[in-house]
Parts: sequence; structure tokens; C-alpha cells
Amino acid sequence: MRKPGNLGGERPSPSFLTPEQREALDAALSKKRAEQPAPAPAAPVAAALNGGEEAAVKPQLGKNPHSEGMKTKRDLQHDHHLNRKGKGTGRVKKSGAGGKYTWGAQLLSDGDEEAVDVNDPNYDSGTDESRLVSFHEERSTQIAVFKRAVAMLLEEYFNSGDMHEAAVSLQELDHPEFGHYFVKRALATALDKHGREREMTSVLLSSLYNEVIVPSQVRKGFMAAIESLEDLKLDVPDVVEQLALFICRAVVDDVLPPAFVARIDGPPGSLHAELQHKCSLHLGAKHYTERLLRCWGSGAGFKFDETKESIRNMLQEYAASGDKEEVARILRDLAVPFFHHEFVKQALVRGLEDANQEPWLALLAQLNDSGEVSISQMTKARGAGFQRVADNLHDTELDNPQARERFEAVTSAAVAGGWIEDGFTGSPTSASTGNGDANGSASAPFHPSVQAFKASALDIVREYFDSGDCGEVGQRLVELDEPGFHNIFVKHAIQLAMDRKDREREMVSALLPSLVPSVVSRDQAGMGFTRLLAGADDLSLDIPDAAHLLELFLGRAIVDEVLPPRFLAESVPHLEPDSMGIAVVQQTGTMLSAKHAAERFDACWHGGLATIEALRAEMDSLLREYLSSGDFTEAERCLQNLSVPHFHHDFVARSLLAAVEHEGQAGKVLGLLKQLADSGEVTQTQMAKGFGRIDSRLADVALDLPRAPELFQQYRHQALEQGWLTVA
Repeated sequence: MRKPGNLGGERPSPSFLTPEQREALDAALSKKRAEQPAPAPAAPVAAALNGGEEAAVKPQLGKNPHSEGMKTKRDLQHDHHLNRKGKGTGRVKKSGAGGKYTWGAQLLSDGDEEAVDVNDPNYDSGTDESRLVSFHEERSTQIAVFKRAVAMLLEEYFNSGDMHEAAVSLQELDHPEFGHYFVKRALATALDKHGREREMTSVLLSSLYNEVIVPSQVRKGFMAAIESLEDLKLDVPDVVEQLALFICRAVVDDVLPPAFVARIDGPPGSLHAELQHKCSLHLGAKHYTERLLRCWGSGAGFKFDETKESIRNMLQEYAASGDKEEVARILRDLAVPFFHHEFVKQALVRGLEDANQEPWLALLAQLNDSGEVSISQMTKARGAGFQRVADNLHDTELDNPQARERFEAVTSAAVAGGWIEDGFTGSPTSASTGNGDANGSASAPFHPSVQAFKASALDIVREYFDSGDCGEVGQRLVELDEPGFHNIFVKHAIQLAMDRKDREREMVSALLPSLVPSVVSRDQAGMGFTRLLAGADDLSLDIPDAAHLLELFLGRAIVDEVLPPRFLAESVPHLEPDSMGIAVVQQTGTMLSAKHAAERFDACWHGGLATIEALRAEMDSLLREYLSSGDFTEAERCLQNLSVPHFHHDFVARSLLAAVEHEGQAGKVLGLLKQLADSGEVTQTQMAKGFGRIDSRLADVALDLPRAPELFQQYRHQALEQGWLTVA
């Protein structure tokens, strides 16, 4: 077991890293910085040399000048993973007077009023109008400030598409009781925009549901929007149809329970009655789930996979029609100038597969000349289109032996045409050569079985996310019998978890100590992290907060003794001087040097359950207490506190088993499930999945409980009949 601050038998230190380890890291970073060419003196630097204190330039640990997504130590203190307390929105003066453009308190008072003494034995707070007025004024001001902040938050989200930042900003407002204002404002704002923003709003609400905004506030926000139908119709003539789609999409996304539609009430011929009718039509249509998931059109321009698919389709149409203007129009409609490197990459790959590269060269040249695709997206920026193709050329040659020759010809033509920079040679970056793959590996040369091992590794990790069985993961890795490829497993396990939620991140962080060194050697674990650090810049294209997540994974691995502290200094020589990987190492060193570093990294995924067994034990305890007390409110609160809505299907399955085992209390258990479904705490997807789990195991359950099949069919029929299970 690790002993924070007492590594290698040294005297306990107030920080996790010892002074010697910190000095070694600083020396490695200083040496790496010395490899960089000195930048030209800038005006602020000159001012600093002249004694200007404010202009002094000092590198910040963990701050990459090429990545705005990096977080400093100060950012970490406010990060929602490590600190759930918000900044608050400030407080106004309780006197309510003396503000800008007001008369002030003195001009409004005649001076003859006797001050109320709260210490007076006869004092009655209920009749103290000054306190009541002050409270209501303060509340009104808080709401006004919250609404203004929400408007700015939504505008920024529609521009950036950063859901993580939107969630953190909403948490920092520190007013969970105002969540319904956010929901209503998000709906009202999106109704007046295009399909892209509406899709973004639906996805955002689904992401925030039960994570940042509690279900009751979500329902209240939707109901507030419904009550404002008359006003919304003045600005959005088709508001009934659009709001119906929002509601039905929320039902499909498990944000609203299906019973919500029945609560939309209004006299015949009213907008409310029309809204309910449209919702019923949408939810009653054939294949309504697939239709509603596409109700705002494609998620292209917002969702990564669908944007790539849209680019792929666009180029496929161009190959058939040769219409450059149509390509330019579709590219403009996508509104993703920061992602044009993907377009360049796909166009080049298509060109390399074609014996005639001329049409593809002409397309890229025209888009560059018109300004649709910038030179930075072509070649200049890290991760640009031409460079990404160059980095992966070795793999491309396996399928297309002529790829390198054609790429060199395309590059020469592009340089001659002046639409890529003259200095571009088409050589892979040092991070992608030397040691392996395009993600900056530090692994062995390419081996034919690498692809098969990658596929197996991904399958193992995905199954682990469902089962939580660390022993099974270790056994399967041993069966693969490829210890030299374990670095690939480490890299992909972390990479897959980074693109998921804190539950999966905690699971991977807990998995690594169980595998190292018994199954995965420390060298292989270090190699996996080195590959991640070397490919951090490319990874950030897909996962905007990749740098910060890597800092947490790396720090947690060191605290859990998966990696030794010296790994930080030893990894520096393998990274580019100005890369994001260097910044990650710097910031991780800073955090490990802080007090209570071990405790903070232990809770870096805000207390995610380390094992599925612990979670199931909590659920069993919840059921026992509920069967004893019958307190639904307490049971719902306990389920909320577990913060695992993605695992509610297991609670449903355990509840059904309890109903079978304690047949006399089955009504109480089914009543609990019904109320949880009606309140939206347990979604229809999770409810159906829970019933499905029991159905698939019914034969095994019947060995211990012979009446299980009969009772289960009875319970399922009751759930379908009462409407809290919509999928048989």
C-alpha cells in the first residue's frame, strides 16, 4: 500500500513529491526549454526588463500557450471534479438602497420612523415589512443576475460547443434551485435559432440531467416553457411544433418521463391542447426513437462522429459530380472552421486512392484561394490536414502501396501552387516517427498483430465498464499472451475513459493498480502514458479538455504507485519542447507538490465508486431500508446521492428480485419503481434494461426461486398496464 509523502523510506514530506524528485523534474524541464529557440523580445517582456512588475513574463506550470483548454493550479482549485462548491453570484446590499441611479435610503425616509429592534421581546419577524421587502428584493436580484449569466453561458456554448465548460459555468453560479430558469431560457433561445443550436440544446439538457440539474427542475423548466406558449408564438410562429419536438426528444433521451405529456393540459382548440396532440403523434409514430434522434437534422457541425460522416458524404458526392461550389456551400453550412483539417485529411486520402489526383488538388486549391480553408488547417497548425496524412502514411501504404509516391507529388504541386507553406516537406513529425504510430507512441515497430490486439483491448475495456470485474480484465490480458503490447492497452483504456464520464474514469484509475505489476509491467504502463503524452495535441482535437484529464490520470497513477514519481522527469526527453505533453507533466508536478496531493488525487473523479460491488451493496442497503420504513422520499434521495443514473438498471433488477423473494412486499417494491419512473429518477431506458436483465437470467433465478418466472411475468404485465414500463 502506498504511503503518501513517504516514498522509498524517506522522511514524510508535506507534499507527495520529495524535494529531490521535484528538483529532478525542474532540471528536466529546464533542459527541455533550453532546446527551444529563444523567442524574439516582445513589448511586455521589454517592459518587464525595465522594471514593470505587471508585465513580467513567468511561465505557468501546466499552461500551454498553444492550448486554451489547459488548466492552471488556480483553475484546478475551482474545477468541478475536485471542488463542487461554486463561486456564487455575489450578494446585493440588504438595505436595497444607495445603488447607482437610485435616490438612496436617506431621501426616501422622513427621519421620524422608529427603528425596529430585533432584540425586542415583542418583536414579530412576520410583521417586519423591512425584512420581507429586503428578502424579496435580494431574491429578485439573484434571479436577475442568474438569468443574465445564463444568457451569456448559452451564447458562449452555441459558439464553442463545449458542454464541459457549460456544465462547470452553471455549477459555479451555485443556484441549483434556479435550474428551471436555465432550462426554460435554453429552450426559448434555441427555438429562435437553427437546427444546429436546437440539437446542441437537446444534447446539453441530456448531459446536464441528473448531473447538474435535478429531474424536478428539468420538468419545471419544460412546464414553464409550455406556460409561455402564447408569448413565444409572437417570435416563433411554429413554436408548438418545435416545442413538441423538444419535449419528445427529451422523452427519448430519458430527460422527461413519458407521463409528462399527459400533464400538458388545456381546453380544446388551445395551444396547449395542440401541443399535447403533436407530442402524442410524434411518440406514437413508427420508429419514433430514430426519427426524434434526428428531429433537428444531422448533428454534423456539433457531434464529432457525425461531422466526420458529413465530410465523408460530401466528398463522395464531389467524386461523382465534381461540383466545387456545392462542396464550398456544404462546408460553410457545417460552420466548423476549426475542424477543416479533417476535411483536408479526408480529401487527401481520397486523392491518394485515386489514380488521378487532379480533381482533389483543384478542390483544395479553390477552397484555399477563396479563404474557405485556411493555410493553418492545411499545413501550418499542429494536427493540420497535410501533416496528419504524413504522420499516418506508413499505415496508409499497407493498403495503398503507391500512397507515398502520390502524396509527394500532391505536396510538390501544392507548394508550387502556393496554397501550402513552402517549408512543408511532407515528413512525419518526430512524435509520430522514431518509435511507432501517429499518436506519438514509444512502442516497438509496427507488427501485423497490433491491430488485432487494439481491437481486443477496446473490447476488454468496454466489457469492463459494464461488469467492473478487474480480475476478468487481467485474465483476458494474460490469455492474449502479448505482454509487449500492454502499453497499447493502457493507452486505449485511458483514452476511452477520457471520452466518457467520471464513473468510467474512476474505474480505469482503479483498474491500473490491480494490473500493475502483476499482469502489466511498470515499463509497459510507463510506455502507455508516454504515448498519451506524446499524442496529447492530437487527442485534444477530439477531447477538448484532454490536457486536464491527462493531468488527473497521470497524477492518480503516481499516487497509486502504478508509476514512480521519477516518471515525470524521465518522460520529458521523449516529448516535443512546446507540446501539450510537456505542459501536462509540468502541471502534474505542480499538483503533486501541493499539500494533500494524495487525498486530492484519490478524489479527483469526485468520489466515483471504485468497484461495482460497493455500488451494489449500497443499492441492497437502500432496498432493505425502504422495505423496512416504506419511505419513498428517502429512497429516492438515497438513489440520487449514488449519482449513477447510468446504472439504475441494476437497481431495477435488484428490486424485481426482492419482489420475487419477498412476495408479500411485492406491492411496495413495484410501487417504488412506479414512483421512480413517474418522477423521472429512473428513465425508461434503464427501467426496460433492468427488466431485460431479469428476463435473460430467469432460468437461473428459477433454480432458487421456482415461482420467479410466473411472478416476473405478472410484474411486467402490471408495469406495462400502468404505463411505467413502455417497452415489453
